[in-house]
Amino acid sequence: MSLYAVRRTNSGFTLIEMLAVFIIIGVIAAIAAPNFLGLLNRNRITDAAQQVEGALKEAQRQALRDGKPCTVDIDTTNKQIKNPSTNGCLLTNRDLSKIHSSIQLNSTELSIDFSGKGNITATQPTIVVSM
Repeated sequence: MSLYAVRRTNSGFTLIEMLAVFIIIGVIAAIAAPNFLGLLNRNRITDAAQQVEGALKEAQRQALRDGKPCTVDIDTTNKQIKNPSTNGCLLTNRDLSKIHSSIQLNSTELSIDFSGKGNITATQPTIVVSM
């Protein structure tokens, strides 16, 4: 029996094992990152569309409640939905610039008018919210 018997224990990882783990993690991250970014973009668009829908429903409810015409202005350059100078029915203006989305209308008018019965008085607008 030797006085200085050295016990060799296998504690730790080799360099090859560590590199293999990092490569696997890198491949999984490369696959998952685009899906995660797509999820974030979809959530932003959904939030912007809900803001637009909420503003229009609020104006429609106000027109029905008060029995008078209401107007909502959509500012596509500043990405805002706001009350016009007269006949506004929104309680608060909606600011969509923080969501990084764009709003487009199919008509040249950037305002939507509701009658006292809650109907849209002009042509039916198509609102497109996109990234």
